[in-house]
Amino acid sequence: MRQKSLLLAALAGLVIVPLQAQAMKCPTAIRGQLDAVGEGRRAYLEFNCAGCHGDSAGGAMGPGIQHSEQGDVQEAVLRGDAKEGGMPSFKGCATNTDVKNIAAYLRTIGTGNEPHWLDWWNLVP
Repeated sequence: MRQKSLLLAALAGLVIVPLQAQAMKCPTAIRGQLDAVGEGRRAYLEFNCAGCHGDSAGGAMGPGIQHSEQGDVQEAVLRGDAKEGGMPSFKGCATNTDVKNIAAYLRTIGTGNEPHWLDWWNLVP
């Protein structure tokens, strides 16, 4: 009976650990094979931005971020808003180049230059 109680308590502790307290795994894709917009699309997908902001950054669980300014992207990516239960910080994972590339990609959304591929893990999607 005591073992069962300890097991249940341990499992409950695992379930209620906040997402921001869990160790973040940094993406590991090869970079630099595409132009800034392509690498921005790659980083957007690899960091799973689409999971909250939608495939074309129009918003979903998170706000729409199409055409966001580079400073806003940098603040959101590197600082996050996990305190409010929102976006985690990618500081230590995302580089300044990643931020610039993501901002470059976001500026192309809705234009003829917007990439639409999903296979970010390929060197040249």
